[in-house]
Amino acid sequence: MSIQKKNSCLFLGCFLVLLLCIIVVLHYVYRKQIHQELIQKVHYEDEMIVNQMEQLSQNVESCCNNLIINLNLTIDTKAGIIDKPEMYDQRIKEKLVAVMENNFLLFPDISQISVLYNNGNLYTKDAGRTYSFSEDNFELLEEFEKTNVDTRGAWYYQKCEEPAVYFVKVFRSIQINSKVGYILLKLNEEAIFRNYRNQREETPVELYVFDKNDSLLSSSQRESVNRIYKEIDLDKRTEASQKLYWQQVQERKWNPDYHVMEYETDTGWTVVSVLDVKKGMQGLRMITGNIIIVSLILMVFFFIITWRMQKRILYPVVELANHMRKTGENQIQKIPEKDSKDEVGLLVSSFNQMVETNSRLIQRVAQNEEEKRYLELALLQNQIKPHFLYNTLDTAFCLNQMGLHKDASYVIKQLAGYYRLVLNHGAEWISLSQELDALEKYLDIQSVRYNEWLSYSVQVDEELYGFQIPKMTLQPLVENAIYHGIKPSGRKGHIWITGELCKDGILLSVTDDGVGMTRQVFDEILTGERESTDGESFGVRSVTERLRLFYGEGTKVELADTDMGTSIILKVSLKEKESCGFQIKRR
Repeated sequence: MSIQKKNSCLFLGCFLVLLLCIIVVLHYVYRKQIHQELIQKVHYEDEMIVNQMEQLSQNVESCCNNLIINLNLTIDTKAGIIDKPEMYDQRIKEKLVAVMENNFLLFPDISQISVLYNNGNLYTKDAGRTYSFSEDNFELLEEFEKTNVDTRGAWYYQKCEEPAVYFVKVFRSIQINSKVGYILLKLNEEAIFRNYRNQREETPVELYVFDKNDSLLSSSQRESVNRIYKEIDLDKRTEASQKLYWQQVQERKWNPDYHVMEYETDTGWTVVSVLDVKKGMQGLRMITGNIIIVSLILMVFFFIITWRMQKRILYPVVELANHMRKTGENQIQKIPEKDSKDEVGLLVSSFNQMVETNSRLIQRVAQNEEEKRYLELALLQNQIKPHFLYNTLDTAFCLNQMGLHKDASYVIKQLAGYYRLVLNHGAEWISLSQELDALEKYLDIQSVRYNEWLSYSVQVDEELYGFQIPKMTLQPLVENAIYHGIKPSGRKGHIWITGELCKDGILLSVTDDGVGMTRQVFDEILTGERESTDGESFGVRSVTERLRLFYGEGTKVELADTDMGTSIILKVSLKEKESCGFQIKRR
């Protein structure tokens, strides 16, 4: 794919991501704004409905108070008619009906007015001019007594087939200052519904009015009202209302598609507003759709412009790429630089600098290869040092001359075993157990040479014996410990060789109790400041360089802090075992 197509695809992808981000952000912002405005609108309408509900309740109470006042003015309670129903003649009936008619005119929301006297007589007049009279309503009197209705009045829910609620209040005589009976006002559910039925035409809101017992009084969902009021039994009606309250209100509080608001009124009623957020925000889909359409049109427009601009601007770059491709097939050569100082000229100049840098890197790699070959040659020379061989043979000869034939044979046997392990048919990798065997043979020979002046101990976990390591990893460090640590001290010395498995690798250490090495000298050896021809420097540095060649950054050579002598620790990371050939082979 050409750079022009790549840039076009890249631009198209970036522009598409940008558009998606813009759409998501705008969708979120508009959604949040519309959601807030929708809730504010519903809340404002709900407050108006709550105020109308409270005004309706006040009108009912005012009607009740007006009835009590007018009845006290029109009925002569001193005549004893309260206790003698037969004294209610046609004149009194006409006065009572006139009072009720006047209140129907003043308070049209009231659908029925009833006056219940202490003697059980019940006078009822509804808005349709129907008048009725009944006697012996003592059960109703007892029910009012149980509900503790006083002169403040209370809402009463009577068993009736039609949706309605009653307001009852104690009727007291002003002249004799005693309770005469009760005033009972009927308020149809339709009168409550009229307060909010015209305010929910544009907003998807369900409105419910519940009493203090969670019984449904009115609702914008007319089917729910009719279904509940079909229950003649008041307990079943209350149970059905509570079930409706739980399903339509409580469960929807946890549904993100709905927003539920509850308002308490002075009447003890609860107005519940359930907003269908999903339906209320349908306009947001139209806005999002318009944004997507406009974004797609812009994307096509900008893509065409970008394609034409890239075709003109990137044409020199394409020519440069073709030249570089031809150059890459043969030896890397510089490109003739142009006088142009724009991006194309910068690319040509950068390419020529890259050619020079690559040439230097090739020379450095060749130098590193030469240094590696030097290290390998030095290792070979270190493996078969003539002076070690000569000194060991001289030691065997002396032992034989002294008549210590067994000791001489032991030294020669150890020497042969040492070279057999060290040479190992030219193999570069050996197991740690083989490395330790070679070290022990080497140290046994040196112990015989220096008689009682040298001792050693090897403490390596057996689970490490199968690990493969580069040959002659520990031997140069042991040799340094003898010739540059113990021998210069002029006293008997001891060498400790340890190995253990840690969390992320293995630790190998060579420690002696000789003259010791300072940290400054050790750091100079690792940084190359000391001459590599120095025997002490060469031993540590050769081990460090060889491990770095084989393991890369997966190894470290450190100088441990000790009270006396020198302790050098090799840390090899197990994470590098696959890339560097580090293996596990159990014996």
